[in-house]
Amino acid sequence: MGSNSAPTRGGRKRKMRLTMIRSRKAMEKKLKQLKRLIPGGNQVENAETLFQKTANYIFLLEWQVSALRTISSLYGVLGSNSEDSSADHSKDLK
Repeated sequence: MGSNSAPTRGGRKRKMRLTMIRSRKAMEKKLKQLKRLIPGGNQVENAETLFQKTANYIFLLEWQVSALRTISSLYGVLGSNSEDSSADHSKDLK
């Protein structure tokens, strides 16, 4: 009976408890990593606040990417015209 029998009730509880502990530790590790990525994240005490700060930070990053794309496209267009006009000005100076 010994090794082939189903796990005892106490064995199942112990296994569930160990699984929960591992899950909690894995989640705590991921939260710690997230805290390092988010500005001011190390000062955050609870997960809910950390998730809110994370969402705000993602929004800020998306806005910055959008702004940089706009600036890049403007300078891409203006940059080629500026080079031509600066070449024209240097011819005028000679």
